[in-house]
Amino acid sequence: MLENKTMIIANFNLTFGKDDEPMLNYFEDIIYPAFKNADGVKYDRNPYTFENVTLTMKNGIFVLCGLLVKSTVLQVKSRYDSEGKLQQTSFEYPSDPYSYFMINLQNHRMALVKNQKGSPTVKDLETVSEKLLTRYVKEVNKDKLNENDDKLPMPMLNIVSIPFSGKIVEELKKVKKIEKLTLRFYPLNLDISTSATFNHLREMLEETGSKTGNTQINTPTNHEGVGRLLEETKGLIKPSIQVVYKNNSKRTLTESNFSQTSSIELDDIGDFQENLNTISGKVINQQDYVITSDENGKLYERLFSRLEQMYNNFKS
Repeated sequence: MLENKTMIIANFNLTFGKDDEPMLNYFEDIIYPAFKNADGVKYDRNPYTFENVTLTMKNGIFVLCGLLVKSTVLQVKSRYDSEGKLQQTSFEYPSDPYSYFMINLQNHRMALVKNQKGSPTVKDLETVSEKLLTRYVKEVNKDKLNENDDKLPMPMLNIVSIPFSGKIVEELKKVKKIEKLTLRFYPLNLDISTSATFNHLREMLEETGSKTGNTQINTPTNHEGVGRLLEETKGLIKPSIQVVYKNNSKRTLTESNFSQTSSIELDDIGDFQENLNTISGKVINQQDYVITSDENGKLYERLFSRLEQMYNNFKS
């Protein structure tokens, strides 16, 4: 049965070690085996599991696809009886909502499609993936007792939803006051920002030998200027904004509040690969999913034959 699902485009920004090496350098040694043979990961009191992890080709580009499954329990505390009277109940039902993910290996952009309400979010995927990758690296390194053995580098993962100008404008129209705008910087995976302001701030991190940092702007009054700044982040910076709404309620907004969501029809009982084809057909026309820096493109071409060999081995 076809149902409308919610799809989000994000930047799967993964680097390794002190030199911030790009994710493709360790796709074969860390990423693929960690995801493919993953045991469950517990996060926020819920077990998460990766299912159907596959290296495949969509639209002529290699992608890493799969499902992230969240195991939880739904509690029913009240319900109407047959006579229409509200009754207190105490029922529990196990539930395992899941989300599709598709990571473009050419540019590390990704699509996440939530199958239902309660399905894992971009934040869930970020936290669970980093826990999984860190655990895998530690387990492999534990067996390398010789100091001369090359140990695998530790991962640093930031999955950031791509901001959409329309959502930014829509949300900021509701805001009476912006108390604080914070921009968090992290090592980029061969991406280069087109913003001179952001590049200057990154250069300051490099000059001081720091990998990460924050810059804070207090009580900005030009909401349109804030909106333009958020749009320029392009998933390469994590923003957060402390705002006061016109009814005097307060809230902290993150990139997830400004991300572009789109609707996509998938068959709940359909074939996994067919649903992946539907997702890939939807994202190929979205600029935020296909945009690729020259550096990422060159690395992908350099490692293409190795990815092709892995793909052929998987098929056979």
